Amino acid sequence: MGIIDSLVSPGGGVFGLIDDVVKRMWPDPAQQAQARLQLLDMQQKGQLAELDAQLKTQLAQLQVDDDEAKSESVFKSGWRPFIGWTCGVACGWNWLGISVVKFGCSLAGVAVTIAPADLSQMWPVLLGMLGLGGLRTWEKIQGAN
Repeated sequence: MGIIDSLVSPGGGVFGLIDDVVKRMWPDPAQQAQARLQLLDMQQKGQLAELDAQLKTQLAQLQVDDDEAKSESVFKSGWRPFIGWTCGVACGWNWLGISVVKFGCSLAGVAVTIAPADLSQMWPVLLGMLGLGGLRTWEKIQGAN
């Protein structure tokens, strides 16, 4: 069974119902195939329209982000770097800072127990910020301005 047939097969929900109508209106198998193709085209255009709407939303968000970055106010333009530095310091503390402090304390003869920072809530933020940077790098490689 092909993709089109599985999409418009009987029992396939709305498409199954529409397929029944197609069969009744066009008894010729060639005309049925043409009608199914048009149905599939309409479905794809609906999906493309949804993707277009999502793209427009993302482009609008990028424009807001760009306007924020260009702002003279540190409260508008500085919050993203602040979040990035905060996550970076937390990672640095976990991977380097704790070891250095423990080593220094052991040289001084002081026993310390230092718990690492809980990064479970910071990872999604940091990875999201780095992912956006990675997408921009991909765009630059592809030749986008």
